[in-house]
Amino acid sequence: MSESLTGAKAQWPKLGGTTMDGEIAFHATVFLVALLILFSRRPDALLNPQFYAEDGPFWFGDAYHWGWRCLLMPCAGYLQTVCRMIGLLSLLFSFALAPLVMNLCALAVQILPVNILLSSRFSTVPIDTRLLGCLIYLGVPNSFEIHANTTNIQWHLALAGFLLLLAPPACGRAGRIFDLGIWGLSVLDGPLGIFLIPVAGVLRWKRRDKQSTAALSVLVPGAFLQILVILFSTSRTSLPNGATIERLTRILGGQVFLSSLMGVRTFIQLYFVQVHFLFLAQVTALVIGLSVIAYAAFYGPLELKLFLLYAGTVVTLALIRPYVVMQGNYDEEWRVMLIPGIGNRYWFFPMLAFLASLVWMASGTAPSRRPARYAALALLALLPIGICRDWVYKPFPDLDFREVAAHFERAAPGTKITVPVNPVVFTMQLTKR
Repeated sequence: MSESLTGAKAQWPKLGGTTMDGEIAFHATVFLVALLILFSRRPDALLNPQFYAEDGPFWFGDAYHWGWRCLLMPCAGYLQTVCRMIGLLSLLFSFALAPLVMNLCALAVQILPVNILLSSRFSTVPIDTRLLGCLIYLGVPNSFEIHANTTNIQWHLALAGFLLLLAPPACGRAGRIFDLGIWGLSVLDGPLGIFLIPVAGVLRWKRRDKQSTAALSVLVPGAFLQILVILFSTSRTSLPNGATIERLTRILGGQVFLSSLMGVRTFIQLYFVQVHFLFLAQVTALVIGLSVIAYAAFYGPLELKLFLLYAGTVVTLALIRPYVVMQGNYDEEWRVMLIPGIGNRYWFFPMLAFLASLVWMASGTAPSRRPARYAALALLALLPIGICRDWVYKPFPDLDFREVAAHFERAAPGTKITVPVNPVVFTMQLTKR
């Protein structure tokens, strides 16, 4: 990203027929390839789909019982409009197909950043860099919690919104409406869209373009509504975070920097087996990771600096008020967040920012400092370990959803049915209409 993305007007390659035909064919191919990659990581998401966490009792259950009124109901302290819209969409299908519909919608949004990054709007970025970035994104370690489920769709939606902020203005009314729609949905589906406002503000100051102004015109009113809900909602309760410097070192060093390269399975081995080396590994990873971030923040292009700013804001606020403890004998959130894999949705953006910094340092666009480039290449050489070790996610426990769905379909109106949901701390209570 050494060059500004503003003003890129490259045309799509003609894959066949007209330019529009080539564009559609290209995007369809990218989507299908990405879908196959994500499918290979957890096939049961499509072969044996089941409700996950809030997907069941909140997105589907509230849609089933309350209809369109559920769009006004906060969950975990804020509006999650896209999740609830997907829950409403699933009502158009049989109950047995509802989890599949929700998982497909989640996968579509998960793939969206890939289509955006490989579009002609990012043609100033070398295609090999973009392909590498997409492959890293699709295979990023320590990210099973946000894979193929509607509950955590906001993380991928926010990434799509961020990329659209960086991209040159869309050509045509449909493209502009698409951009505005993504920004509007991102700010109304959780708090992550709120943090796009500083990014849009900086871009408006630097570029003085209509696109940044349009983004702010959507993000600011949506953020105002979301903040009001956050301030006055009583639907979110959490334990004290239990913050200490040692825990912060362990969390960032292990969950973010170590796991992003070596994978969460490697971190698990250190955590439960090689306990004598654990803290040393976490401290070493933290020092290296922060050094990379500092280098990129000082020398990197504006786009990378903005991504570091966004990721830093997200992880900082997540650590201030996390929400990971739902059961057990824990009295502090950070005690739980020390455990490998717990709350790994919170590490998604800082991991991507760290890996993006390494890719930039290793590329020919970074300042000509060989030690930094060789160090980045050495660290990226570890990434295949994490990708390979974390590639296949463990299937969800089979809760016999198909049998439960068949029982639900046969039930008489008024029958109350309990639907088991993964993980087991969740269940869904439905009253047959």
